[in-house]
Amino acid sequence: MRPRPRAAARALSTSPFVREVYVAPTTDEFHVGDRVTLDSHGLGRVIEVTEEYVIVDFGTAGRGCVPPGTKGFSRL
Repeated sequence: MRPRPRAAARALSTSPFVREVYVAPTTDEFHVGDRVTLDSHGLGRVIEVTEEYVIVDFGTAGRGCVPPGTKGFSRL
C-alpha cells in the first residue's frame, strides 16, 4: 500500500508566522579581486565569478569553487 502524497501546506491570512518567498543566492555581490573568507579554508581572493560559483584562491590551501549561499562563505 502506497502512502498518499502530502498536501501542500497553506498559510492562513490570520497567521502570525509570515512565510517569505525563497530567494536563491546569487554571485552578483562578488567581483574579481574581492577578499573573501570561508570557515573551512580561511581568507582568499576571488579570481573568477560565474553564475553558478565563485572561484577563490586560498593561497597555500589552493583554489576552490564555492557556490553562493555556502554556509560560512562571506565577502570582507
